[in-house]
Amino acid sequence: MVGKPLYQRYTGTFWGAWMQDPEPVDPSLEGFIWLTRHFTGKTLYEYRNLENFRQDRILKIHDLPDAYFGTGHVAYRGSLYYQRAGYNQIVRYDLAKQRVLATVKVRRSLYSGGNNYLYSTEYNYYDLAVDENGLWVMYGSSRSRASMLVSKVNPEHLRLEKTWNVSVDHQTYGNGFIACGVLYLVRNTTAKETLIDFAYDLYAKSQLTVRLKFTNPFQMNNMVAYNPLEKKVYTWDKGNQLTYMLLM
Repeated sequence: MVGKPLYQRYTGTFWGAWMQDPEPVDPSLEGFIWLTRHFTGKTLYEYRNLENFRQDRILKIHDLPDAYFGTGHVAYRGSLYYQRAGYNQIVRYDLAKQRVLATVKVRRSLYSGGNNYLYSTEYNYYDLAVDENGLWVMYGSSRSRASMLVSKVNPEHLRLEKTWNVSVDHQTYGNGFIACGVLYLVRNTTAKETLIDFAYDLYAKSQLTVRLKFTNPFQMNNMVAYNPLEKKVYTWDKGNQLTYMLLM
């Protein structure tokens, strides 16, 4: 069951991403919030806690060495992970040291071209995710449009440890996330009322029957991400930052 959306704040840019590190290596970074505006850029905003985030009281501004693309970034174990704009690369940027520690090429992936987006919602070629099992990346295959590739990623050096080929027409879905080792896809992110009607257990390698109601109150939800620490889904809906309780 997905709970009703809880409003957190309005940022003013229709596209963007916001996140919390569910497993910070430095305890002093617990509760921090990070935000990127637009679907491409080099600026990362840092907030001390949720209350400061709501008031837009910025603690630090990071100037990333490489521009990001999309809204599928995540913060995990003290680093920001994102697609390097224009490349089939995932970047690990250390939030404390403020420098890139690792990059990896994601082979057999779609990463440019304008009509090869992962979802029906634009501007994501890669969708990074964090769940109880660690770091993941979802992406479209350059060999087959009828399947989504999901890779388990080592968070230190970014080696792709294992890749699943999931048979699904992912470009007919608006967005997705991974929770407890299960891939969930949201049917439509521009309709006010929609469904999560696709679920795939990655470890059991089997599709699950699911029909979960999901709401897009502002009808332009371009970021959907799960936080395993809080058991919440974070979204960015037409410039509005929302959270949903996830009860599975």
